[in-house]
Amino acid sequence: MVNINTTLIWEVINFFILLYLLKRYLYGPIKEMLEKRAEQINGDLDQAKSEREDAEKLKEEYKEKLQEARSEAQQIIDEAEDRANKRAKDILKKADEKAEKLKEKKMQEIEQAKKEALTQLRDQIAGYTVLAAGKLIQEQLDVKKHEQLVNEFISELDKSKLGEI
Repeated sequence: MVNINTTLIWEVINFFILLYLLKRYLYGPIKEMLEKRAEQINGDLDQAKSEREDAEKLKEEYKEKLQEARSEAQQIIDEAEDRANKRAKDILKKADEKAEKLKEKKMQEIEQAKKEALTQLRDQIAGYTVLAAGKLIQEQLDVKKHEQLVNEFISELDKSKLGEI
């Protein structure tokens, strides 16, 4: 059997007192310190998670703003190209109009020069006709002489380029 003596009882009592003291003064503060540390770590993790979510939101906002900026830049480029094309068309249209006006002006000048040449030609023909009539009147012509005079008159007209008109 087991001999229970007083030392054993005192050892058991000391053991329980030691357990009580350890639990109250050592285990409690260590547990409290570990809980605080765990709370701090959890808080840091939550904060890191929150900051990461904020960073993701900022990243998405940045991507959206970047896309908007690219879209606006493309729109500005397209508008500039449209304005440039419109301006080029206007310039070409004005150039065509000027060329057409210049062409019409030159055609009018040509027509005027043609009328003046015809007037001069009529005047010369009238002069030649008067000369020919004068020669006919001055001379009494026979048929041979008359043919010779007409041929001379025609050759004079050819010399003054009447035949080209």
